[in-house]
Amino acid sequence: MNREKQVSSIINYVDNNKNSIESKRICTMILGEKDREVNDELIKELHARLPRAKQDVLNSCYNIIE
Repeated sequence: MNREKQVSSIINYVDNNKNSIESKRICTMILGEKDREVNDELIKELHARLPRAKQDVLNSCYNIIE
């Protein structure tokens, strides 16, 4: 799967499942913020940072939602 599709899938998942364990795990991996509530502001940060993540981190995040 290409990188852009992975990023889009991850962001869509987090946006649609804000309170899930998986979304919190992804935000912790990408943003380093463990106990912060997943809200619109955090998703905007995720949107900005996720495309710059290393491919192995991106793959790990994608595997979480699959």
